[in-house]
Amino acid sequence: MTHASILLVDDQKSVLHFMSKIMETEGHTVYTAESVASGIELFEKHDPDFTILDLRLPDGSGLDVLKKAREINKNAFVLMVTGSSDVTAAVQAMRLGAYDYLPKPVDVDHLLLIVRRVLQLQKDADVLDHLRRSQKAEFGIDFIFSPNSAIVPLLETVKQVAESDSTSVLIEGESGTGKELIAHILHQQSARSKGPFLDINCASLPEELLESELFGHEKGAYTDAHSQKKGLLELADGGTLFLDELGEMSLTIQVKLLRVLEKMSFRRVGGVRDISVSVRIVSATNRELMEEVRRGAFREDLYYRLKVVPMTLPPLRERHEDIPLLAMHFLNQFNSQFRKSFRGFTPEAHDLLLRYPWPGNIREMRNLLERTILLSKGEWIDELMLSLPGGSGGGPESEDLRLLFEAAEGKIPLDGITLQKHLEWMEKEIILQASEKTNWNQTRTAKLLHMNRDKLRYRMKQYGLDREPSHSA
Repeated sequence: MTHASILLVDDQKSVLHFMSKIMETEGHTVYTAESVASGIELFEKHDPDFTILDLRLPDGSGLDVLKKAREINKNAFVLMVTGSSDVTAAVQAMRLGAYDYLPKPVDVDHLLLIVRRVLQLQKDADVLDHLRRSQKAEFGIDFIFSPNSAIVPLLETVKQVAESDSTSVLIEGESGTGKELIAHILHQQSARSKGPFLDINCASLPEELLESELFGHEKGAYTDAHSQKKGLLELADGGTLFLDELGEMSLTIQVKLLRVLEKMSFRRVGGVRDISVSVRIVSATNRELMEEVRRGAFREDLYYRLKVVPMTLPPLRERHEDIPLLAMHFLNQFNSQFRKSFRGFTPEAHDLLLRYPWPGNIREMRNLLERTILLSKGEWIDELMLSLPGGSGGGPESEDLRLLFEAAEGKIPLDGITLQKHLEWMEKEIILQASEKTNWNQTRTAKLLHMNRDKLRYRMKQYGLDREPSHSA
């Protein structure tokens, strides 16, 4: 249980005595005041974790205490206690920043639920702030995980590998798990940190262009080679080269990469001179490379040469301790970016975040919360705003979603599944992801999805996905 300091402000001694006993039984330190003046004085002195404030006081309004408390601490949590005739004042209190209000007579169970919720929110925020500061100091990068996270052992491996100057590393894991971030940490922790960190996505370029980007080319090497160009391997000399989506690399380029790993030298496209470099190669893939080796789509000798130190990033669904911290991290980030003032998540939304399987991992959570915070209003993110499967905001229930994935693998239940409902949800999600990738440019989104623009616009309207592109993206 979280123990906290609580300020009670009420002009009735019996109420103060009763509520003090309840809070002390919960293990909290309690301060009591019977007026506006003494309430403000105690708040200034103790800056309590939580304040329970009666609206009507003998020397003024509880709103005066609320205003002063928010001036002293803009993040102060204040609960107003009101009579049945004070609804207008209660609404005003919410506008002034009160966390919530309760009508008299106060329901003790409801009160304790609110206190526990607020203290948990404060604890999460404090842990997040501490982790952000300590991890940034340790790794030189903003990386959020709890002390009990499944990636803690992996980061210990990163520290050990960083001590080696040139050991190649293969990072495996599902899309969106943070493989590039691990590569950055490895680079910053190593003696190569003063050298360049360059990266390339092997899936984003055709073979000829990828070869030119990696190895460079000489003037006249091919039609458009009007001048000499240095490749990433040459430019990354003394530093680290990160090859993302390595499994998409052609066999031809795999042969050339193997030579680099073995001799640390290469030739530019069209070149005749060997160029020697000192580069650490860090690769990442979301494919099962061993299966690609069996199929003959990936060279076995290159696979083992890259996998000197294998690292596997666990999916977010196996990192339950990290989910609330990551969610609060993104909430704070997008609050600042979009000038919103969300305080956190309702208990229902918090539970939904923990239940959801996150097939797109951290990237999916980031995109979801960016969209949710941008398009929503209020102080608390609820499950309706999240619109995740398993909640009341739309999409198939988590059990239905599991059945759908199993059906795609041929495991169709005897009583069948409602295919159309799930296909519509999946179509909506794909259009959402494609739209975010193109900054909501409908022409580019339609091209990306190989569909007619008018059909795309119809689908977006059908699913309520209309939105203007962000000019800051």
